[in-house]
Amino acid sequence: MGSEEPLEEAITEAMADAATGPEERDTEQVLTATAHLSLQRAIDLLALAGSDDEGFEPGALADLVAFCARATAYWAEKTGEGARGDGVAFFAWLKDVKEDDEFLDRLHDEVADWERRTDCGTAVASPRQWESFALEGGLPARAIRAVHRLRALHVSTRTRPLAAGVRRWAARPLALLMGDVMGYFAERGTLDAPGRIVERIAGSIDEAARDAALRGEPLVILAHSMGGNIVHDVLSAFRPDVRIDLLVTVGTQVGLFEELKLFASSDHKVPNACRPKADAPPNVGRWLNVLDRSDPLAFAAAPVFAGAEDVVFRTGAWWAHTGYLTSCDFHSRLARRVGQPT
Repeated sequence: MGSEEPLEEAITEAMADAATGPEERDTEQVLTATAHLSLQRAIDLLALAGSDDEGFEPGALADLVAFCARATAYWAEKTGEGARGDGVAFFAWLKDVKEDDEFLDRLHDEVADWERRTDCGTAVASPRQWESFALEGGLPARAIRAVHRLRALHVSTRTRPLAAGVRRWAARPLALLMGDVMGYFAERGTLDAPGRIVERIAGSIDEAARDAALRGEPLVILAHSMGGNIVHDVLSAFRPDVRIDLLVTVGTQVGLFEELKLFASSDHKVPNACRPKADAPPNVGRWLNVLDRSDPLAFAAAPVFAGAEDVVFRTGAWWAHTGYLTSCDFHSRLARRVGQPT
C-alpha cells in the first residue's frame, strides 16, 4: 500500500462521521470536526498526518510525538480514558473552536494549563517547558505542517465515493494478508534449512537479544498482523532458546493458525482430554495478544494457548486492522498494561 493511503482512509472516515453526526460541522476542518466527536481520535489523526510526512528533519517527529503523548495523557485523565465522555459534549472549550489552526493552539494551551495545575506531565516546572523540546511558539512545527497536509489531502479525498473506499479497505488488506500467508509458508523452509524470511526475523531477534543482554534490559517484541504469526513461528520452532521477556501480538491470526496446525511447532494431537490448549512458547515470559472485536483479521489467543493473555482495545476505526499502531491511546494503554504485575 502507498504511504499516503492510511492517512487518506482516516480522513475519509473522519469526514463521513462528521457529516452524519447530530450537529452541523464544517468538514473542511478535518481535525476540528473530528475533535467534536472525539478529542482522542483527533489527536490520533494529527499523529498519523505528521508521521506520514517524510519532508522533515528527524527531530521534528520526536517533537510531534511528545506533543501527542501529552495531549493523550490530558484526554485520558480528564475523561477517565473515555469512560466519562469525549468530544464537544465533554470538552466545553471545543465549542469555541472553528478552524484546525485554532484547534491546535487551543489544544496546546489546554494541555499546558492542565499540566501546570495538576502535577501531571513535564510542564509543571515552567509555563515555557514545552520549549525544551525545541517547539516554536509552543507547538511542534510538524504539527502545524500536519494540518496543512490534512487540508490538502481532504480536497483530494472528498470527491471519492465512500463505497469505493470501503471496498478498498476491506478487499486490499485481505488480499495482502492471503498473499503474505501463502508466500511465507511456501518459503518457510525447515529447521535444518530455514527460508529467507525466517532467517531474517531470527537474525533480528538474535541481534535484539544480544543488545538487551549487553544493556541489562528486558527483551520486548511487538508484532502486528502477519508479523505476529511469523514471530510466533520463529520463537516456538526456530529460536526456542532465545528468552523473550514480553511478546505483544496485535491484530494477529496466531490463534487461528494454531487451530489449523500451520506452525512448525504445532502438535496435531493437541487439544485433547489431557491438554485442552496448546502451550505458549516456553521461552516467552509474558504474552499479550491485543485485538479489536471489530477487526475481522484479529483472533483471540487465550482460548487456544495456555498462558496467552487477550487484551481488547477498541480502535474506533472503520477498518480496525490498521488502527492500532497509529493510535496514541493504544501506546499509552499498552505502556500502562505492561507495567502491571502479572
